[in-house]
Amino acid sequence: MGILIPLILCAVNANPGTAIMVHGAGGGGWEYDFWAKEFRAKGWKVVAGDLKPSPKGLAKTAFKDYLGQVEAWGKNAKRPLVLVGASMGGALALKASENLKPDSLILINSVLPKGVVKPSDSKPYPPIIKWANGPLKDTEDAMPDSDRKTILWAWKKWRDESGCVLNELKKGVAVARPSCPVLVLISEQDTDIPPAHSEKLAKYLQANTLLLKKASHVGPLMGTKAKETAGLALSWIEMNLMSK
Repeated sequence: MGILIPLILCAVNANPGTAIMVHGAGGGGWEYDFWAKEFRAKGWKVVAGDLKPSPKGLAKTAFKDYLGQVEAWGKNAKRPLVLVGASMGGALALKASENLKPDSLILINSVLPKGVVKPSDSKPYPPIIKWANGPLKDTEDAMPDSDRKTILWAWKKWRDESGCVLNELKKGVAVARPSCPVLVLISEQDTDIPPAHSEKLAKYLQANTLLLKKASHVGPLMGTKAKETAGLALSWIEMNLMSK
């Protein structure tokens, strides 16, 4: 497992392909707006969609419903293929790697798969987790490393989430270790996914790591250093593709 601080910027761009970016619980593809801009500037096609509830309703939406959507985004995608997943989206990207066989995988403060740490014994989530139209202070507290404009923008976009999906993730979803290079981004001040858990995930996957100083759980995507973080991720991708 290597530590990628600092990363060396590549002088020659790799042949751009497709980057599929999977959002976290209560969010949407909009979480990746800063990253998508950086990737598209390098010629990558970016797929950052919103995960949709099952036709049976949000309360009955299961992990497999979201997984099917992620896999559909990657079907017939132009190669090289990169999967990026944050928080809940990290678990989805990791599981989707089994079928999509990406060339690179980036996990950002990812929910851990089964077998990395002992499952939480906290009480189950309700069928629907009410996050839409929540108090502004909740968003302020979640985004201490973001500017005011971004905080107000995100506050109006949070959505309700399926408790079923989060209960499945809390128990642990079994995944196969991907064969492609993996980069695990770890926010130093993450209060949702403990940095020590992300370090264990990186060790479990034999992944590279990038520790983001003073970053919050969502800071890598929406913090004031999101553009810089996306650039580091792109450099890591390019280095791996050029080494093939």
